Amino acid sequence: MLWMILTLMVALAAVGLAVPLIRRHDDARRARGSVAEVLKAQLGEIDAQTKAGALPPAEAEALKTDVKRRVLAEGRESEPAARPLSERTLLILALGLVAVVVLAATGLYLKIGRPDAAARAPAEAALPPGHPNGEVAGMIGQLEARMKQAPNDAEGWRMLGWSYLQVGRNADAATAYGRAAALDPHNGEYLSAQGEATVLAASGQVTPAAEDIFRKAVSLDPADPRARYYLAIAKDQKGDAKGAMDDWIALLKSAPADAPWAPEVRSFVEKVAAERHVDLTGRLPPAPAALAAAGPSGPAPGPTSDQVAAAGQMNAGDRQAMIQGMVEKQAAGLKANPHDREGWERLMRARMVLGQTTLAAQAYRDAARAFAGSPSDQALLRQAAAGLGIPGL
Repeated sequence: MLWMILTLMVALAAVGLAVPLIRRHDDARRARGSVAEVLKAQLGEIDAQTKAGALPPAEAEALKTDVKRRVLAEGRESEPAARPLSERTLLILALGLVAVVVLAATGLYLKIGRPDAAARAPAEAALPPGHPNGEVAGMIGQLEARMKQAPNDAEGWRMLGWSYLQVGRNADAATAYGRAAALDPHNGEYLSAQGEATVLAASGQVTPAAEDIFRKAVSLDPADPRARYYLAIAKDQKGDAKGAMDDWIALLKSAPADAPWAPEVRSFVEKVAAERHVDLTGRLPPAPAALAAAGPSGPAPGPTSDQVAAAGQMNAGDRQAMIQGMVEKQAAGLKANPHDREGWERLMRARMVLGQTTLAAQAYRDAARAFAGSPSDQALLRQAAAGLGIPGL
């Protein structure tokens, strides 16, 4: 499409320059000759009407005098200046000008333009300098070249699929994950990743193909949280809202205490329940996840057993204030020690659990700046932020 538009623009420019050169020189002369012929025909018509008695002689003579005066006036029009070049030479010049315009425009575009822009994903083409995804986009070419040399490397295909996801090439990610799953058919993680990429490529719709992939993943690993979550989404999209809610609640009840995905799923379930006026009282497991996410940086990230017990006895307002205080303490600690990547990830998770999406996005930006010299840490931070659903990435 881009090349079609550029070709049309060049063609219009070339035609606009060439038309004045190839326009016939005798057009004006022919036009004057046509006018003179019309006036002479009018004289003959006046004579015919006079002979037939339709015009009085005096009136006919006056008309003939006027027409003769116009004929003489037309004859006195100055001839246009002769062209300095012959018609053939002008035609050759016009064709040469068209060729120069086309070749010059194409060469200039190839020199300073982006002839490969149409083949690039929009997310790759618009990354600002220093953006964490810029590192991922730069690695994609290397990974693609590597997979051509080692097409049987399942983990390599998984990495390529992950890289595609980071720059929005969801369909390519699904294909890469599919290659990994084909090479290692007993790896449920590859399958569930392929299914998720397939859903993202379908704008969030769990297609029959994606559902089939998730079912295969669950057959290999019945506890696979990603596959179970999307299978519940599939139920919901088919109209089985109750079955979907039951499956999401069962997923949360089976989640390990430190499951990093549990807070996001819980937040999603609570939001859907609120929108649909579904009472979740007593149906969800206790949620110490926010406390765990807000735990102090360092080797001991979670709250103590006393803190958990105390939180369980507080009312909702006091518990929220306690959690908020721990989060702010962690944020202050990261300002003093900004090179704690896991600490930043916990802070981002805590902010999202508390619904502080703007502060979560700010935490990601601060973390990215803290690790500006480490592309690998930036890529991991980006992956964590994307998994948490932090906006503005």
